[in-house]
Amino acid sequence: MSPRHSLADRLRQPGLVVAPGCHDAIGARAIAQAGFEAVYMTGNGLSASLIGAPDIGLLTMTEMVARGRALAAAVPVPVIADADTGYGNLNNVARTVAEYEAAGVAAIHLEDQVTPKRCGAMAGLALVSREEHAEKIRIAVATRRDPDFLIIGRSDARLPLGLDEAITRGKAYAQAGADLVLLEMLQSEDEMRQALREIEAPLMFNYVEGRVPSLTAEEFGRIGFKLLSYPVSSTLAYAHMMTAFARELKRSGTTRGLEANMLDLPSYEAFLGREHYA
Repeated sequence: MSPRHSLADRLRQPGLVVAPGCHDAIGARAIAQAGFEAVYMTGNGLSASLIGAPDIGLLTMTEMVARGRALAAAVPVPVIADADTGYGNLNNVARTVAEYEAAGVAAIHLEDQVTPKRCGAMAGLALVSREEHAEKIRIAVATRRDPDFLIIGRSDARLPLGLDEAITRGKAYAQAGADLVLLEMLQSEDEMRQALREIEAPLMFNYVEGRVPSLTAEEFGRIGFKLLSYPVSSTLAYAHMMTAFARELKRSGTTRGLEANMLDLPSYEAFLGREHYA
């Protein structure tokens, strides 16, 4: 069974799929080796790791797809990828779907912001009409070749336009054929439960520290979500670790004392699967 088919099949079964986010293949390997069923490829983290810039729509579709291909090749579990706004109009969305599908990822989400977009946790979000984005979802569904390649309709309407508009958009994207719906930045358990009641599609949730209710994966599953990602958590942890590492090395002039927070080289080579190479 391919990772793509395994994700589609797993989401039809009871329970929650948890997909921690990462911005590179080494992160994807760590997530897969920890036993998670899926990996989430974060656009925010890619912007940080590839160009050292905030998530404000600077990366191209080609850059995002290339990293999606690398992650999908590095792990045996399905990769769920951020595809931003589809990188343009309906023709661009069709090409985006074709490229991500060919790259081997299992699912993408398309968001209803204007182009260039920005991180959904930022202030000043601007959205296209729900009709325009619903048409993008329809084109995405019609373009895919494999029905197990999942299209996730995402709305960022909650913060700028309110809960009612976010749910209305979620309904429209479900009706347009989205396999799952993602409403960014729901602000309470009551809002989550209302969205789950009113939208006739499985729901995904993005957990962003400090911006949404602090629930466990078990609690998200009990509420009724089918897919849970932690899109930027590992990138935040990496940035913190690198900042501390660089400062300590500059201060002390040695890595002595830092080894406890590192893999030794044999463990590192085993982590990367060195034994499988000639």
